[in-house]
Amino acid sequence: SPSEPPNPVDPSPSPSDPPSPSPSESPTNFECSVDVKIGCTTPILGGFGEDTGQFQDCSCAAVTRTKCIDRPTYLKMRYNGGNCLQSDNIQNNDLFQCFDFQGGAPVNVGDSSFITVKDIKGGSVVYHAAEVKVGEEYVLEDPFVPGSDVEANMNISIYSSAPGTPETLLQTLVFHSSCSQNLFLKDR
Repeated sequence: SPSEPPNPVDPSPSPSDPPSPSPSESPTNFECSVDVKIGCTTPILGGFGEDTGQFQDCSCAAVTRTKCIDRPTYLKMRYNGGNCLQSDNIQNNDLFQCFDFQGGAPVNVGDSSFITVKDIKGGSVVYHAAEVKVGEEYVLEDPFVPGSDVEANMNISIYSSAPGTPETLLQTLVFHSSCSQNLFLKDR
């Protein structure tokens, strides 16, 4: 009696014939594409450095530290929330200072704060003044002369609500934003 044709979903008998004679020729294309996805979380600290039991994406891929050559003309910031204890950068205390008020900025993703970013020479350049949610990004660029160098020192103030008054201040920090003291991707 004739045998039934093999079921196409059944595996082939082991071992199967190789697709090419062995040894195969060396490859002529040496490109290798790799898609790497990294998952990473870091604990969110409360206003006094205590563990809140919550976690956030820490964007933990290693960053090559390179010396900047020119003063930045544009900075993109991610609002992580939290207190000053989460700050992580190489600037010394003369160039980076952070102060918390009322327990610091919120930590829950999606919570809003009113954030202002100004030069510290006199506050004449306002780089940002708007609500930002924890986890969102915002841009710092001279609104009058886009593409021009940012001022060497900036003040970021975080308030619980607009328009930002001393009574609603949650955190303020000053950092050096020129190349004389390097800025690195993922500084906090």
